Amino acid sequence: MLIFVGIVLHPRLNYLTKGGKHFKIMSWAATQKSIQSTQRREEREARKRQKELEQLLKEQAKLSLQERARMEVEAHENLIEVLLSVHRESSPHFDWMAVVAALPVHKAKGQDPEAYARDHAEWGSMHSLSRRVLSGESQAYADALSKLSAFGELSTLGSSISFRVENAKLIECELQVCGKNVIPAEVKSLSSAGKVITKTMPKGRFHDLYQDYVCGCVLRVAREVFALLPVDVAIVTALVPVVQAKTGKEANIPVLSAAIPREVIDKLDFSRLDPSDSMENFVHRGDVMASRKSGEFTAIEPLEAKDIAAADQSRSSFEKALYQVREMRTLLARQLKTTLAEDKSTQSI
Repeated sequence: MLIFVGIVLHPRLNYLTKGGKHFKIMSWAATQKSIQSTQRREEREARKRQKELEQLLKEQAKLSLQERARMEVEAHENLIEVLLSVHRESSPHFDWMAVVAALPVHKAKGQDPEAYARDHAEWGSMHSLSRRVLSGESQAYADALSKLSAFGELSTLGSSISFRVENAKLIECELQVCGKNVIPAEVKSLSSAGKVITKTMPKGRFHDLYQDYVCGCVLRVAREVFALLPVDVAIVTALVPVVQAKTGKEANIPVLSAAIPREVIDKLDFSRLDPSDSMENFVHRGDVMASRKSGEFTAIEPLEAKDIAAADQSRSSFEKALYQVREMRTLLARQLKTTLAEDKSTQSI
């Protein structure tokens, strides 16, 4: 089941008290207002700063030559920071239970009948969707991703993203990331005289940055999925555009595929980790490194649900073998200790 998403909604709803758990019963109007307010969530600081710098550059004629040069270099460096920090943010967790608990719309005196009908219909739609999501209905997951996901605002991730709901606990995501031209081909710095020095970015540095960018996008997709849906594992595959040598035409090929468990994601410190190195925490294929000869990427076979089951079985077998080795080592240690004791006793006689 493949769908495209592009609607932003990040509710932060409160709770009511029921069965020992604390919730807050809210009217649908209050709940809807809360949902709408979260749609206007603050932009990442790096992106906000980028916009400020772009505006300042438009007014650079008013600045001194040195100040203009400093702003140009800072804007260049901040652009890279925006691309490499995409994994550090994610939407707040969607509170499906709060939406289920929200009271229906009540018609107020003097209220526009059409507005009331529209609000009541929206309450009914969200209430139904919430109940279906909480029951683990696959189609409900697809509907939620289509209606409520934050991917539409994440233009730095790429051109499109699609999903296939495998079951209530596993979802497969396919992301077409931006091409290599998303990373600046040049490095800018200031000279001692305050002038801009522009050099071609070394190939090694360029590919390291692009690798971190792609891996960061994969992490961000997983984080957004876990924020919206109660799934346990997200298989995220990144595709990049390449020019095919045989045809000269551009095509998207998979270069990284990772099976990301929620329990692992929850333990990571996204403010300090290296996106590329973090892939070692997951079952994955591909490393997003281009060929030194052609400069192009090598396609990989994306992971599937069956691969995760095989990996779990393999890990289980490994853990069993490791346990047996440890038991054998303990047994040998005991036998060695007994033998040494006997030898010492014999020597004393």
